[in-house]
Amino acid sequence: MSVQETIKANILKDIYTEIDKMYDSMEQRFILSPEHHDLIIKQLNKLKDQLYVIAQTSKLS
Repeated sequence: MSVQETIKANILKDIYTEIDKMYDSMEQRFILSPEHHDLIIKQLNKLKDQLYVIAQTSKLS
């Protein structure tokens, strides 16, 4: 793994951790219906997927 790939992997790991914290925060602070729970998970996973694609196709600054 190149240095750039390692840096990108670490950046994504940090971002994914923050996204997981967002999910935990929502789950702790709100009583979510099953539909809302599923929607939050779906949207956060979609965000993770999009960020992964961006990281893979973009150069570091």
